Parts: sequence; C-alpha cells; structure tokens
Amino acid sequence: MLRKKIVHLMQGIHLGEKFKVSDQQKGLPLPSPEKKVGRLKIVKLPDPLQTATIKPEIKDCIHDRKSTRRFADRAITMQELSFLLWATQGIRRMRENLDQQISHHAIKRTVPSGGSRHPFETYIVVQNVKGLSPGVYRYVATLNSLVVVSKRAVSQKRILEACCGQVFCAKAPILFIWAALPYRTEWRYGIERAMKSVLLDAGHVGQNLHLSCETLRLGTCMIAAYIQELVDKIIKVNGKEEFTIYLAPVGGLID
Repeated sequence: MLRKKIVHLMQGIHLGEKFKVSDQQKGLPLPSPEKKVGRLKIVKLPDPLQTATIKPEIKDCIHDRKSTRRFADRAITMQELSFLLWATQGIRRMRENLDQQISHHAIKRTVPSGGSRHPFETYIVVQNVKGLSPGVYRYVATLNSLVVVSKRAVSQKRILEACCGQVFCAKAPILFIWAALPYRTEWRYGIERAMKSVLLDAGHVGQNLHLSCETLRLGTCMIAAYIQELVDKIIKVNGKEEFTIYLAPVGGLID
C-alpha cells in the first residue's frame, strides 16, 4: 500500500485529477519564509561573495564532484562556512509590496524550489571551525548570520549514534542538517503535491553543497541514513511541523 502511494506521488498530476483547494487558494496568510530569531544570540558571518575560490570553472566542479568520507585534520574557516551556507540557502534577491497572488515569489534563493517555497531551515553542528565555538547553530539567510541553538558541543558518540554508526559524520568539522517545514510548500500546493516537491527541493540543496565544496577544495557526502528522533533532538525541532530530512558532513580534502 505504501509503495503504491509513493509511486502515485512520483507520477505527478494526471489529466483530470482533482486536488483539494490549497490554503493559498483559500486566501490564508503566507507562512514565514524563515524562523524567527527571537532572543537567540546572533553570530555575524563574513560576506560570502568575498570568498576566494580554488576551482572556479563550473565544468571542473561538476566533473570532479564525488562523495567524500575522509576529511583532513584542519579547521574550516568562517569564510568557507559562509560561502557554503549562502550557496545552499542564501538569498539573491528580496522583493516587497507584491500582490497577494504572487507574494510567495518575494524571496529568491541560490537554489530552485517548487513555487519558490523553500521549505528548509539549515542547522550546523560545529566541531572544528576557526573562530566559532563548538555547538549547534541555525542559518539566518536574511541577516547573513547564525543563531545559537545550543552552546554545548555535541559529542562524537551522540553524532555516531544519530548517524547510524557513520564515523565520518562524527569526525567532520561541520555536520550540515536540513530540517523541512512542509507547510511552507503545502500552503501553495496542498499535501499531495507538496510531499514530492519537498523531496526534490532537498536534492537541489545537496547538489549545490557538493559543487560549492568542490570549488573550495572541501569534501562532503549526502546522508539519508540517520535516526530521525535523535537528529531532531540535536537540532531541537519537534519532529512534526519541522523535522530532519537530509544531512551532510563537510571537511577539508586529504592531499
């Protein structure tokens, strides 16, 4: 039964098929494109566009892209981190005072997303970043900043358990964790179509991370094997309205 449902979702919209009226069509308010900062401590990031790339040719980055599971024993710089965050969920342009019918197109990011809904929040588990204390952070693209989710370092043992024993996740200088807030997409498309769109959007983010790592001579590997509840606890999300959907360790390449 589950397999049939997944196949049906991946087949897309059939001619004559009817979907429930979406919340956008009902005139309900547009969900926020980004979680609020509130009283969380803000850490400003350097300008990502000032990053010096080692491999600037896109054809070389695409050709050389591979999954990396062993990392050099060196810290990631704040400049490198800023570039990776911008490349995967950064904002290129913001438009204001749009008509309600097209208000969902107000924010344009560095990755595509169905209906311009961008249903993700980016979290990072920091273990070895020069100038940044170990802990858990969330990326705030509108401010080009991080907010502190937890000041406590996450132990390698805890990461290892959450990532199903994958040692390279526990030893990486940074572990990217993307959490999905599916209602951002459901608001426009309804639940049936949103499920597929969110999964496809995660792939866009992962590919941009790979290519941006390649241009900085860093390595990464996309991770779909993890214990949902344990990773959700690390980034402090409730696992319902917001839940972990994709992971990626990042580190320097070994010469």
